[in-house]
Amino acid sequence: MPLFLRVSAVDGIDGGWTMDDTVAYAKALKARGVDVIDCSSGGLVGSATAARVKRSWGFQVPYAERVRREAGIMSMAVGLIVEPALAADILQKEQADLIAVGREALVNPCWPQMAEVALGRPMKDALDGSTVQYGWWLKLRERTIADIRADEVR
Repeated sequence: MPLFLRVSAVDGIDGGWTMDDTVAYAKALKARGVDVIDCSSGGLVGSATAARVKRSWGFQVPYAERVRREAGIMSMAVGLIVEPALAADILQKEQADLIAVGREALVNPCWPQMAEVALGRPMKDALDGSTVQYGWWLKLRERTIADIRADEVR
């Protein structure tokens, strides 16, 4: 079973924890059996430290990229990765090995399935991994939409 460890790659405090510290820590964690470093930032002592890290799409990806490259350990990127294309781009560029979409999954619990569809997988196939409780409803929805579209064409 893989062992993940989440770090605050930088803490946002003047003279505080830096990326150099994180890379050294990641190397030590790898030597002790940790498999993946989940790279977040700030927020250690409230909003004062979180506010020092400028927010933008994928703003914490450079932390995951540097840990992956310099510590030689798998990394997971987080931080406003809300679009499937951005997630795919991060993985394709090998900036991280994994993507986490914590808050985005709260906004859209079907984000993984919607990402699959946005990246080209047919909806019916993307829904195969859905739980029984709602998966069959979503498949029924897709059949209904397909029927409506077919009727519109006629």
